[in-house]
Amino acid sequence: MIYKFIDNKGTFTVSDPQHYNLYFPLTNAKGNLLSSISPNLAGDIKRDDDHFLTVPASIEDLRSNLLCRRDFFIKTKREIIRLSSPYTDKLEAGLLYHKITKTTSLLEIEILNFIPYNLDAEVMWIKIKNKSAKDITITPTSFVPLYGRSEKSLRDHRHVSSLLNRIKLEKYGIILKPTMCFDEQAHSANKTNYFCFGWEDNAITPIGQFPTLDYFYGKGNINHPDAVEKDLKPVNKKVSSFDGKEVCAAFRFKKKKLKKKETVNYFILMGISDNANKIHSDFHRLNSQRKVELSLEETKKYWQKTAQKIELKFHNKNFSNWLVWVKLQPTLRKLFGCSFLPHFDYGKGGRGWRDLWQDALTLLLTESNESKKIITDSFKGIRIDGSNATIITKNNNFLSDRNKISRVWMDHGVWPCLTLALYMNRTADISILLKNATYFRDHQLKRARKIDPCFSQNDYILRTKNNKIYKGSILEHLLIQNLVQFFNVGDHNIIKLENADWNDGLDMAPQKGESVAFSSMYAYNLENLCFFLEKLKNRRKSVFLLKEIMLLLDRIRKPINYNNFKAKQKRLNDYLRKTTLLDGKKVKVDIDDLIYDLKEKSKHLSEWIRKKEWLREGFFNGYYDNKGKRVEGKSKGKVKMMLASQVFPIMSGCASKPQIKKTWLSIKKYLKDNKLKGFKLNTDFGHLYLDLGRAFGFSYGDKENGAFFNHMTTMLANALYKQGFIKEGLEVMASIYTLSTNQKAKIYPLIPEYFNQQGEGLYLYLTGSASWYIHTLVEEALGIKFILGDLFLSPKISAKSLFATPIEVKLNIYGKKIKILFLKRGKKGAFIGKKEIPFENGGFLIKKALIKKLKQKEIIIKVFIA
Repeated sequence: MIYKFIDNKGTFTVSDPQHYNLYFPLTNAKGNLLSSISPNLAGDIKRDDDHFLTVPASIEDLRSNLLCRRDFFIKTKREIIRLSSPYTDKLEAGLLYHKITKTTSLLEIEILNFIPYNLDAEVMWIKIKNKSAKDITITPTSFVPLYGRSEKSLRDHRHVSSLLNRIKLEKYGIILKPTMCFDEQAHSANKTNYFCFGWEDNAITPIGQFPTLDYFYGKGNINHPDAVEKDLKPVNKKVSSFDGKEVCAAFRFKKKKLKKKETVNYFILMGISDNANKIHSDFHRLNSQRKVELSLEETKKYWQKTAQKIELKFHNKNFSNWLVWVKLQPTLRKLFGCSFLPHFDYGKGGRGWRDLWQDALTLLLTESNESKKIITDSFKGIRIDGSNATIITKNNNFLSDRNKISRVWMDHGVWPCLTLALYMNRTADISILLKNATYFRDHQLKRARKIDPCFSQNDYILRTKNNKIYKGSILEHLLIQNLVQFFNVGDHNIIKLENADWNDGLDMAPQKGESVAFSSMYAYNLENLCFFLEKLKNRRKSVFLLKEIMLLLDRIRKPINYNNFKAKQKRLNDYLRKTTLLDGKKVKVDIDDLIYDLKEKSKHLSEWIRKKEWLREGFFNGYYDNKGKRVEGKSKGKVKMMLASQVFPIMSGCASKPQIKKTWLSIKKYLKDNKLKGFKLNTDFGHLYLDLGRAFGFSYGDKENGAFFNHMTTMLANALYKQGFIKEGLEVMASIYTLSTNQKAKIYPLIPEYFNQQGEGLYLYLTGSASWYIHTLVEEALGIKFILGDLFLSPKISAKSLFATPIEVKLNIYGKKIKILFLKRGKKGAFIGKKEIPFENGGFLIKKALIKKLKQKEIIIKVFIA
């Protein structure tokens, strides 16, 4: 690893961090301000796509674009020290602050950045110490280029949008308020202020400013600005010539004579606000060194408390510290979305549909009190055709698609059922199935096969033909998502790929593409729903469902032959046609009949995949391309294999135990890298594959074409553990940790989206891999599960491994603090105090009622591993 942990809270240091093109996230509790910062102080500060305080920064901008840096110049008689330049540097980073220490021949300088957890502004604290034996006179000048507009203006309207700039020079800084929001679709008056204030020590004002890039550069440029090199005179008041120019927060502080060992502090406050009064109130909350120190400590405590909602302590302290950051990643993605750090994976910001549900796997452990509302609100994004909105905004509104393209991902129906099942087991709240929710309605109809040109609603809620809002139970939402897909098959009787599944790179087979991989997960969902329906049956014998859904519950009324793909397609078309305009009527359905129908469908789909898609090469085919051809297997002497095609038949239980054993051997043979010990997403197909997806246009070993893609690798571990292949699951989990901490990864402590063929980690922090890793570690490896509210412990750990005992887990359940200790002993057993817990059905079941009646502040459960 390139870093070293210095405590047990995840705090780490990196020597010479400028050698790595890395970034670190900064934000507040609500994600109202989103920052990235690199070792050379590059990165951007923004609120959303339309409000960037500083210039939007991509991964290449971090090392190439000086306009993307928070800068500060220190001029002495001997030299000009630029803080964005490398000297002898050391990084210290923790929850959530970033500190660079620079050592020059005469000075020691600390630059600390953080966003107070309760404010919408970033603080930059520069501490300068004279470490020489002589007095030094310094002339300090800050330099933060301000952008103040939408990312869309970066190229198309960079100059013309700058003409809108209006600035207000204040005693402590500058406020930029453009006159308009420049958008050719709809120009509008701007209400947003972009501000930057600065002060020395305890509220000593700057002596003047250089408010525009023109004025700051003079006849020089960004490398050699006249303001610094020629000591240009700053201004104290605005002049009209500053209007319509590119703006910067360049504050000149008075000359300072630093005596031997003397220290001086400078503070820069940067943020975005629609309320000018709040800008000043926030400034007054931070305008002294003591106030900044207190805010920093409060912010550290807030993030430490967030990370401690579930505590994991292992014998390997580096592993425990690494997990602090992995646990935080789902929270960061909840706040940042997918696209507000310098790796722009998805371009337009916001979380996607999968992100919403998969991040909840960990958030259910760390933020369980909020989970019910998050989950119930999320069901409102489902359409009546079983598809869904794909983007969720910060205020929980839904959008059709990030790029306004009409399309559908076939796997989206899988995730809500998985997450809701976890929630119901965690809480025993089966009644959530009966809670009503609206449906999403937009211009897309019949799974984007038809577009409604007359659609004009701005609330995006499904209504009946009488214009009444239609609501259905969450159970109904789940049934529609999964039943529609059961009938939505191609010529091989496998569910259509449509515009892609989990692998967004398989996006070029919309006509004849089919996904075996996720068909297996729909089979699993249909079976899994029956478990909860059996429990619901204890409370009621029937439910009310949309009458049109009876077309899809064919075993109850009008059965069809499931082996006939055309009969399935016809039945689906009937449903889609009849739900284009609803009358909203419902029918009563016996739960026993519903269970029978779902089990029949699950059984058929599982057996079909098990028999028809198993290849003689010893693994599953996962896809059909846009010509209807089988994708995987051996062809012309070359084996083609994809990891997802194996993961989901294993996870779903479609694969038999003998098939799992053979599949694992094939995975190790064809997909494991013997040098880096990781598992690749696919073999090298060796050609551009336009009949399947853009992924094959990427260089092999990157992104969705054969990278060590951690999201799928973690799901492989989960699937293996789930089916009892413990040694194999451990090997996969350990491979991710080993790759993440390898010197070659060149990353901070986290799980990246993927590693390339050189072992380098890319796309940092914002990935579903982290949520699946924690979920798999806690639920499968440590075996801390819940079954309808009761705690069930079934650990799958060994004495000699990454998960070696002793292990300590702390979490809050039932309003109690629980500490679970996994210890080594000759005989397996578990105890609460002196009370022994019986071993049955593969684990130790601890009733919710038992824990709730205990009066201890912290309940200790000891689990002994043989």
